[in-house]
Amino acid sequence: MPDPAPVLDPVQLLVMANRVDGITREMTNTLVRTCRSTTQLARDFSTSICTAQAELLTAPEGIPCHVYGSGLLCEAMADLHPDFQEGDAFLHNDPYLGNTHAADHTILVPVFWEGEHVFTCCVKAHQADCGNALPTTYMPTATDVYAEGALIFPCVKVQEGYQDVGDIIRMCQKRIRVPAIWYGDYLSQIAAARVGEQRLKDFCRKYGLERVKAYVREWMDYCERLCADQIAALPSGRVHASTALDPFPNLPDGIPLQADIDIDADGGGVTVDLRDNPDATRTGLNLSQSTAINSGVAAVLAVINSKRDAKHTIVPNNAGTFRRIKVLVRENCVVGIPRHPTSCSVATNTVSDRVIGMIEAAFAQIRDGIGMAEPCWGSPPFQGVVSGFNRARQEPFVLQLFSGTAGGPATFESDGWLTFLLSNGNGLSYIDETEVVEQKYPFVTWEKRVRPDSEGAGRTRGAPGNVSSFGPVPGEAPIWVHYFLDGRVNAPRGVRRGGGAAGPDALLRHPDGGLEELPSVVGEQSVEPGQRIISLSAGGGGYGDPHLRDPQAVLGDVVEGYISADRAHAVYGVALSGDPAKVETLRIDEAATAALRA
Repeated sequence: MPDPAPVLDPVQLLVMANRVDGITREMTNTLVRTCRSTTQLARDFSTSICTAQAELLTAPEGIPCHVYGSGLLCEAMADLHPDFQEGDAFLHNDPYLGNTHAADHTILVPVFWEGEHVFTCCVKAHQADCGNALPTTYMPTATDVYAEGALIFPCVKVQEGYQDVGDIIRMCQKRIRVPAIWYGDYLSQIAAARVGEQRLKDFCRKYGLERVKAYVREWMDYCERLCADQIAALPSGRVHASTALDPFPNLPDGIPLQADIDIDADGGGVTVDLRDNPDATRTGLNLSQSTAINSGVAAVLAVINSKRDAKHTIVPNNAGTFRRIKVLVRENCVVGIPRHPTSCSVATNTVSDRVIGMIEAAFAQIRDGIGMAEPCWGSPPFQGVVSGFNRARQEPFVLQLFSGTAGGPATFESDGWLTFLLSNGNGLSYIDETEVVEQKYPFVTWEKRVRPDSEGAGRTRGAPGNVSSFGPVPGEAPIWVHYFLDGRVNAPRGVRRGGGAAGPDALLRHPDGGLEELPSVVGEQSVEPGQRIISLSAGGGGYGDPHLRDPQAVLGDVVEGYISADRAHAVYGVALSGDPAKVETLRIDEAATAALRA
């Protein structure tokens, strides 16, 4: 009889799990330290490790929309290259085969031990440029993938025997506007994946193949039980979620979105049904399969992981957890499985953020104490794609900007996260280092600051948005900023009597100081030397009655500049004495506050 499979004690299981998490973090650190673009320096990338069965095993610092589809990417690798070998690497950005959108290039490296495929290292990164018809990695008005224009790589072999496949490299260098930046980031991704490969081999060498397989099996089962336990604490029943994307070009009524959420507390499972949504649109707003399913999974995980002062993630983001969260999607749906040549250029935000936000807010309908308000909407200029020509270096440039942030939603027990950015980013992306960006590119960032009074008021409040402005260096060429706005019409809403937040906006400041409103929902704005484009990002919605907020917390928000003294009085019912221009003099007028709140 064959030897029985080893059984791990709990301590060894956690030691091995943390070791594999550490390998993934080392992959992340490799990318941060070696990347070429400021886009990746701001951590618009994710690393993950999958099993040989194409199941996500670990992604401790991965952006949710990036890492959910890691298993789908690995399935494509096995289907298209059933004879893959050690030393191979694959480039995958095909949204019809499990990827997010064309701008996210993923490097897949299969890891072998004793001749057997054991793991796959996945490194996904948003590119500075991906060959789109316009110098932007987001094409919301593209009618199909041909109008989008991006290079699509359906899991093609980019390394064999640890050497580059030159044909693929040359294709990218000819079609991408910043080939040196792309190639530097490509080498960084390869390095991160190869570091993961080497460390996983060390892991297998230390523990042996059978014990490694036992760890994978038992860790997945353990994470499934963790998820089931958290769901069991929710009330059983069905709740309906709905929201609406603002009117967009070719979509005068916007996009109505909805979901039905069934909670089976006794069975420890949640089902999110997204099938009753409109068909795919002739725009770039459609979701890919991975981003559609992730929208449901990420929302449920956000709800069950939202605990004050949690020291670690309660329920990890992996395939064991996913067994307890079912997301139902259909083919040819704006939130579903796209048919070629449907464009999914903006699949990582906008519609996806709306779906995540409406599901999280729907949980708050059930009862006080779960769920959260709606998050910030829109991608205003602070996170636009900026392009132009650098006269000093005599070369074009393209970059995804992160010159600021946007406000997160309030949960039932905590205020919104100030540097939330967007739901799919989950607060993991960094704000650009202004000095680094200004050294590399010919424009100046004039301000980054909190946008006062833009938060959704509540017992716990949403985070305020951000104000950012930037423009070309005097004497340089104009720059172009591509961005898109959502939330001007349907701004972020609060829950359980919480207030709504301000939506995003964009302005142009002329050399004489005059301000021009930029009304376009999809912006393709030229900014001349002497001009500045001003980005106003959205805040997050509030949770609960603002009159129940601790007055000391309200005073703290006034002192920090998040809200004005007038808003404290009018919205929160908190009267302050002292001079608002000298915050150190402010005090709570308890009698007047009691009268206001009565």
